[in-house]
Amino acid sequence: MHTEPADGVEPTFLEEAPIGPDIDRVLVAEQGLPFYVDVDRPEEVPADGTERMIDLAERVLAAGGHRTGLGHHEEIRQSMNEWAPDRGEDRAVDPGYWRRMTFALSPRERNFGCLNGEPDERVKKAKTVLAWASDCLEMETLESIEQSQFDDIEQAWRSAVEATKERREIKAFAADPPATFEGWTRFDADHEAVEAAYRAKNHGTPVVAAVFRTNADEDELDAQEFTMERWIDNGGNPHAARPNRFCVTSGSGEGAYARLRSHLRTFDVTPLDA
Repeated sequence: MHTEPADGVEPTFLEEAPIGPDIDRVLVAEQGLPFYVDVDRPEEVPADGTERMIDLAERVLAAGGHRTGLGHHEEIRQSMNEWAPDRGEDRAVDPGYWRRMTFALSPRERNFGCLNGEPDERVKKAKTVLAWASDCLEMETLESIEQSQFDDIEQAWRSAVEATKERREIKAFAADPPATFEGWTRFDADHEAVEAAYRAKNHGTPVVAAVFRTNADEDELDAQEFTMERWIDNGGNPHAARPNRFCVTSGSGEGAYARLRSHLRTFDVTPLDA
């Protein structure tokens, strides 16, 4: 097994880690975010080298089948038993628990790649699985499994950074809705409940998309699209006009402004005066 560190990350089977420990900061810069923006670690990303090692061992066990040539937990058990040193056998690299851990692995752990037990026991099981894999499985397969792990870690960070960027953009949009956005034009709606309103032709129909207070005495907001005809017929009152469609929701933002912004980005509209 390779153990040379690469930028502070120690790969197990690969010659060097394809990502560094500062992958989140790299992606923050790539997305054009300020350097001081913090991104919470995604749940899918191991917190440290120990967690990554356990995750890698679980991935090796879960791979099974055509990837490792061992398609059933009993085949894995037999391979491990044949590999593990006998009790008391002197082997320089044996930390003294390999054989015990091979017997401690349950059929479910071997079959589904989910290591159980106290933290120390899980670490010992993971180290045993990786040592066995290094001796008994094809290195090309193990490198592929570890590469997939690094790819998943990078993608999880990338998604988290993109979500952080989107939330910042939604916050800026809500604080100061732009005059034009994705073909829509903002206008001053003549109704006290409306906080922001945009108009455009959506599929050829003049429409209004607006954020408005659902109750004059409360701060709860909603976002809806109305046909321009119904909007005008009801005096620009979003409580009286029947909605044309609900605002499309996508991305990681929550709230009425997030829904409005998402809605404005969803449709290929033309300006109302076009």
